[in-house]
Amino acid sequence: MKGNFITLEGIEGSGKSTSLNTITEILTERHIDFILTKEPGGGPLGKDLRAMLLSKSSEISPEVELLLMMADRKNHIDNLVMPNINKGVWVISDRYLDSTYAYQGGGRQINTSKIDSLARLLDLPQPDLTLLFDLPPPMALDRAKKRSELDRFESEPMDFHERIRDAYLSLNEDNPERFRLIDSSVDFLEVKKQVETVVLDFIV
Repeated sequence: MKGNFITLEGIEGSGKSTSLNTITEILTERHIDFILTKEPGGGPLGKDLRAMLLSKSSEISPEVELLLMMADRKNHIDNLVMPNINKGVWVISDRYLDSTYAYQGGGRQINTSKIDSLARLLDLPQPDLTLLFDLPPPMALDRAKKRSELDRFESEPMDFHERIRDAYLSLNEDNPERFRLIDSSVDFLEVKKQVETVVLDFIV
């Protein structure tokens, strides 16, 4: 039996990382074998690529950014995600392909047909479940600033983040069988309850 592939998506500061702890608790209590990973940077080549992509000193065009993201993703899928899923291990990833549609498609305004073509060429699998953590960008960036110094993406102007949010919400509307919307504008306990409900419903 194959494992399940669950992804967490959302703009910066939306609470994805914190909610990984909630998912970890649920899967552990139910004795489900799983691994946690993230993008960019989850594969063997990921550390250097992640540093390059997030550094504010990097001068990268939108097209090069897209290709680097997809190269990192293919490496991640081939070396970590699919080997574990094929062994029956669940894979929980903080970001995946939907991030590229949101950030490079929405934020950088690259035609999504180019992303579609690359996804098909690289034979990228679709997640079984995607949790989209949504909140207004000003609130999200305020949280991100309190958490740590802003990276290259977080430092972009507000309209960039508004386009990312809009792209995510469009993905949510277009993929109701896979997406579950989490209202991240509420307090931590309320977010936790939403995540618990979604994950428990999926397991059942």
